[in-house]
Amino acid sequence: MLRVLLISCFTVIYPVNNIYAQTISWEHFLEQITIGEESEYAAWGYLYEELCELHEHPFNINTITKEQLEQLPFLTAVQVENILAYLYSYGPMQTLSEFQLIGEMDFETRQMLAFFVYVGEVKKKSKKLSLKNIFRYGKHQVTTRLDIPLYDRAGYKEYNDSILQRYPNRKYAGDAYYQSFRYQFHYGNKVFAGIVAEKDPGEPFFTSEKKGYDFYSFYFMLKDIGHLKALVVGNYRLSFGQGLVMNTDFSLGKMSASSSIGSLNKGIRKHSSTSQDNYFRGLAAAYRFGKFVITGFYSNKKQDATLKQDSTVMIDPFITSFKTDGYHRTPLEISKKNNTSNELFGSNLTYSDKGFHIGITGVYNVFNRVLKPSNEAYKKYDPRGNEFYAYGTDYSYFHHRFTIAGETAYCKGGGLATMNSFQFQLTRYYKLILIQRYYSKEYNALYANSFSESSGVQNESGLYAGLEATPLRRVKITGYFDFFRFPYLKYQASVPSSRGVDGVLQTLWEPNKRMSFLLKYRYKNKGKDFTLKDTKKKGIDVEVQQKFRLQWQYLPLNELLCKTTFDYAQVDFMNEDSDCGYMFTQNVAYKPTFIPVGFDLAASYFHTDSYASRLYMYEKGMLYSFSFPSFYYQGMRLAAVLRYDMNKWFTLIAKYGHTCYFDQASIGSSQQKIEGNLKRDIQLQLRIKF
Repeated sequence: MLRVLLISCFTVIYPVNNIYAQTISWEHFLEQITIGEESEYAAWGYLYEELCELHEHPFNINTITKEQLEQLPFLTAVQVENILAYLYSYGPMQTLSEFQLIGEMDFETRQMLAFFVYVGEVKKKSKKLSLKNIFRYGKHQVTTRLDIPLYDRAGYKEYNDSILQRYPNRKYAGDAYYQSFRYQFHYGNKVFAGIVAEKDPGEPFFTSEKKGYDFYSFYFMLKDIGHLKALVVGNYRLSFGQGLVMNTDFSLGKMSASSSIGSLNKGIRKHSSTSQDNYFRGLAAAYRFGKFVITGFYSNKKQDATLKQDSTVMIDPFITSFKTDGYHRTPLEISKKNNTSNELFGSNLTYSDKGFHIGITGVYNVFNRVLKPSNEAYKKYDPRGNEFYAYGTDYSYFHHRFTIAGETAYCKGGGLATMNSFQFQLTRYYKLILIQRYYSKEYNALYANSFSESSGVQNESGLYAGLEATPLRRVKITGYFDFFRFPYLKYQASVPSSRGVDGVLQTLWEPNKRMSFLLKYRYKNKGKDFTLKDTKKKGIDVEVQQKFRLQWQYLPLNELLCKTTFDYAQVDFMNEDSDCGYMFTQNVAYKPTFIPVGFDLAASYFHTDSYASRLYMYEKGMLYSFSFPSFYYQGMRLAAVLRYDMNKWFTLIAKYGHTCYFDQASIGSSQQKIEGNLKRDIQLQLRIKF
């Protein structure tokens, strides 16, 4: 009876499905945790794609599992356990407003959950898993996209044969259009299948030399069928422990550390992205018996690489670096396509019981060619050879108010990597996060991806301290300081033991259901090489970056959202004049109730001194595509998106983008050069569900 009264009270006073959940997309979550690092771009892309799928196929909160809750990156391990404990103690939820009765669930988290879960009945008997039911009740989805540039790049110009004979890579082999096709099938949360095909701008498409798309990807996956936790055939991704041995999934970075701590162990995931890097192709399976889960995986995949041959020795070419951008537009790029093969196998064994988890992971892989990076001093400890292995042990423990997690791993050659974290819920409104890491310069696991300042898990040590606080009802403060050190040389830091500091302080204030203010400040200093122009003297000095963002979001009407953003950046290096930049952005989203059409408009004015003070802006785009472009120099950006949901089967999305530079006579360089100061394009996307 008390529960019913509390639910009724909260539903009237403070509903979870408030006006924000009706108008604002979950995408604002990404805006809050991004800090403008290009190294994190791929991670945001993976996350955006996954959240798109989860939003389109929300979970029934009354039948949700721990594994499904852990797919939501904004939930901490404590919140996951509290949700499951509430459902176990009180039974099925009657309304999402009940989230207010669960401990450690702040306003923002409840708001985000409303996009990915719903209140449904608990069916005593589910449909039998059979081929007949799969084909009868399975859901299909086809999505196709076309990007049309309204400008000409140098790579598409016509050149005479004599020039192309001398410079064969000056002209692209294909047209300027981007095109992709995606087919997805799912039967509940049990059976998944899909095919993805993509052609980048400049790549040949259905020509005499090319019989179709440049890239194809496919997968077939079964999940949670009896003791079988997961089985995938085709393209897939893996992540275990804290990612020190294996993680081809996404690692969200420092702002999201509080939610990702201890929850990276996601096992097998289908690769449904158009990304041509960081996935495996073969077979992977996870089997659950009691409190143990054993996972085995095998992959045999071709990949792009830059090859070189020693002219003094008659041996096969060796690999100097891997090519990961996926572009195959010129003869040189096409020659690098799939010229290397990698065979990999490994396993993971985990034990979980009452908040305790321990796992062991091992992986071995071999290339058909020898990996031999160039001889720059900072690459001395990069992986070399054609056979590699790594193994490690991870752990996590959750108990009421605190979570500890970590992993220690070794690789071929004796390299060591270890990361340990501690999260403590001081009170319901204050949370502390500490993360320690040490990655030796000799550690070079090829598929590691974890918490770090640099892009890899190597040659780094550091200590991170973060705090999340809700001192007032609708005020949330998030901040961190990260102290890091690189024991050996780094790219653009040619002395050992360079170090730095990275810190962020963010305040979110939502005074009412129609308005919010976001204030974010970031400070970062890091050692960087310099060369004096007059004396050619070389050395290293500290580069200081400061970024500031102020954002105001307002709903004047139920169907109308307005968002105003001001960004400022300042870079100081070697006591020279500061390199500064600023950007104003105005967003308007309108979704009327009388027609199934939504409009998103964005206008930005940017002015920076150089590329160093560039600024980033999240921009609404196509489904499954994350857009967070950077802007520099002086100009204006306009973007308009129209979404038309014709009915429950057909959705059409169109976007027009217009960028004008006021101080540039051309844009880009080499084959990507655009003559003039305008860059305009149209994107079209059609989705069909049946």
